[in-house]
Amino acid sequence: MSNFSRLLGQFKEQFPDEFKSKVDIIEKFVVDYINKNKITIKFLNSCGTGFSGVRTKEQVIICSPMNMRTIGDFLYTIFHEIRHEKQIRDIKMDNPLTDYDLEDFEKLYNQYWEMELDADQFAKNMIAKLVIKLEIPIWFAKGQFNLSHYIEQYPSMSKSVQMSLRSIVDTIRHIKKSGGEFNDIQDHPMVKTHIERLENFI
Repeated sequence: MSNFSRLLGQFKEQFPDEFKSKVDIIEKFVVDYINKNKITIKFLNSCGTGFSGVRTKEQVIICSPMNMRTIGDFLYTIFHEIRHEKQIRDIKMDNPLTDYDLEDFEKLYNQYWEMELDADQFAKNMIAKLVIKLEIPIWFAKGQFNLSHYIEQYPSMSKSVQMSLRSIVDTIRHIKKSGGEFNDIQDHPMVKTHIERLENFI
């Protein structure tokens, strides 16, 4: 049994018997998508606070999936971070944390937020696609595929995201000024402290 299958199991338990088979279809859909796009995903059972998912140059990381409230939040996080991988690898969008001048925060943030909004919409569209594909009744989708308030309202959270990003950028600047090496977000302490504990996802 893969870790992904095991993680899905906690959500499967919340499904009525007549819908439990839908989770197996979800698993196949997501695994096929990951494999087709040749994306490496790792996860952490627990990584404290700071992020629920992050795309690094080596993998997509899903953080604390056991603490996610619904299968909707879980799938959203997976597809949101997958989109970031595709943005940089396939669409060739600039990575604001490595390709931009850290001193020009406004330009850096504008690029970051554009990518965030795109990933947000992509992830929500993928969940809607799954709900339709699986012929999930609306009443059931509103419960088990419901998104947390923060995710639902994410496009209006620009100020909050901006503050978080500024903190991340300030840390990167400090690392560089102190003679440290920063080539990717996985070099940031928020992520770096967990790299050795990553587990395979599928």
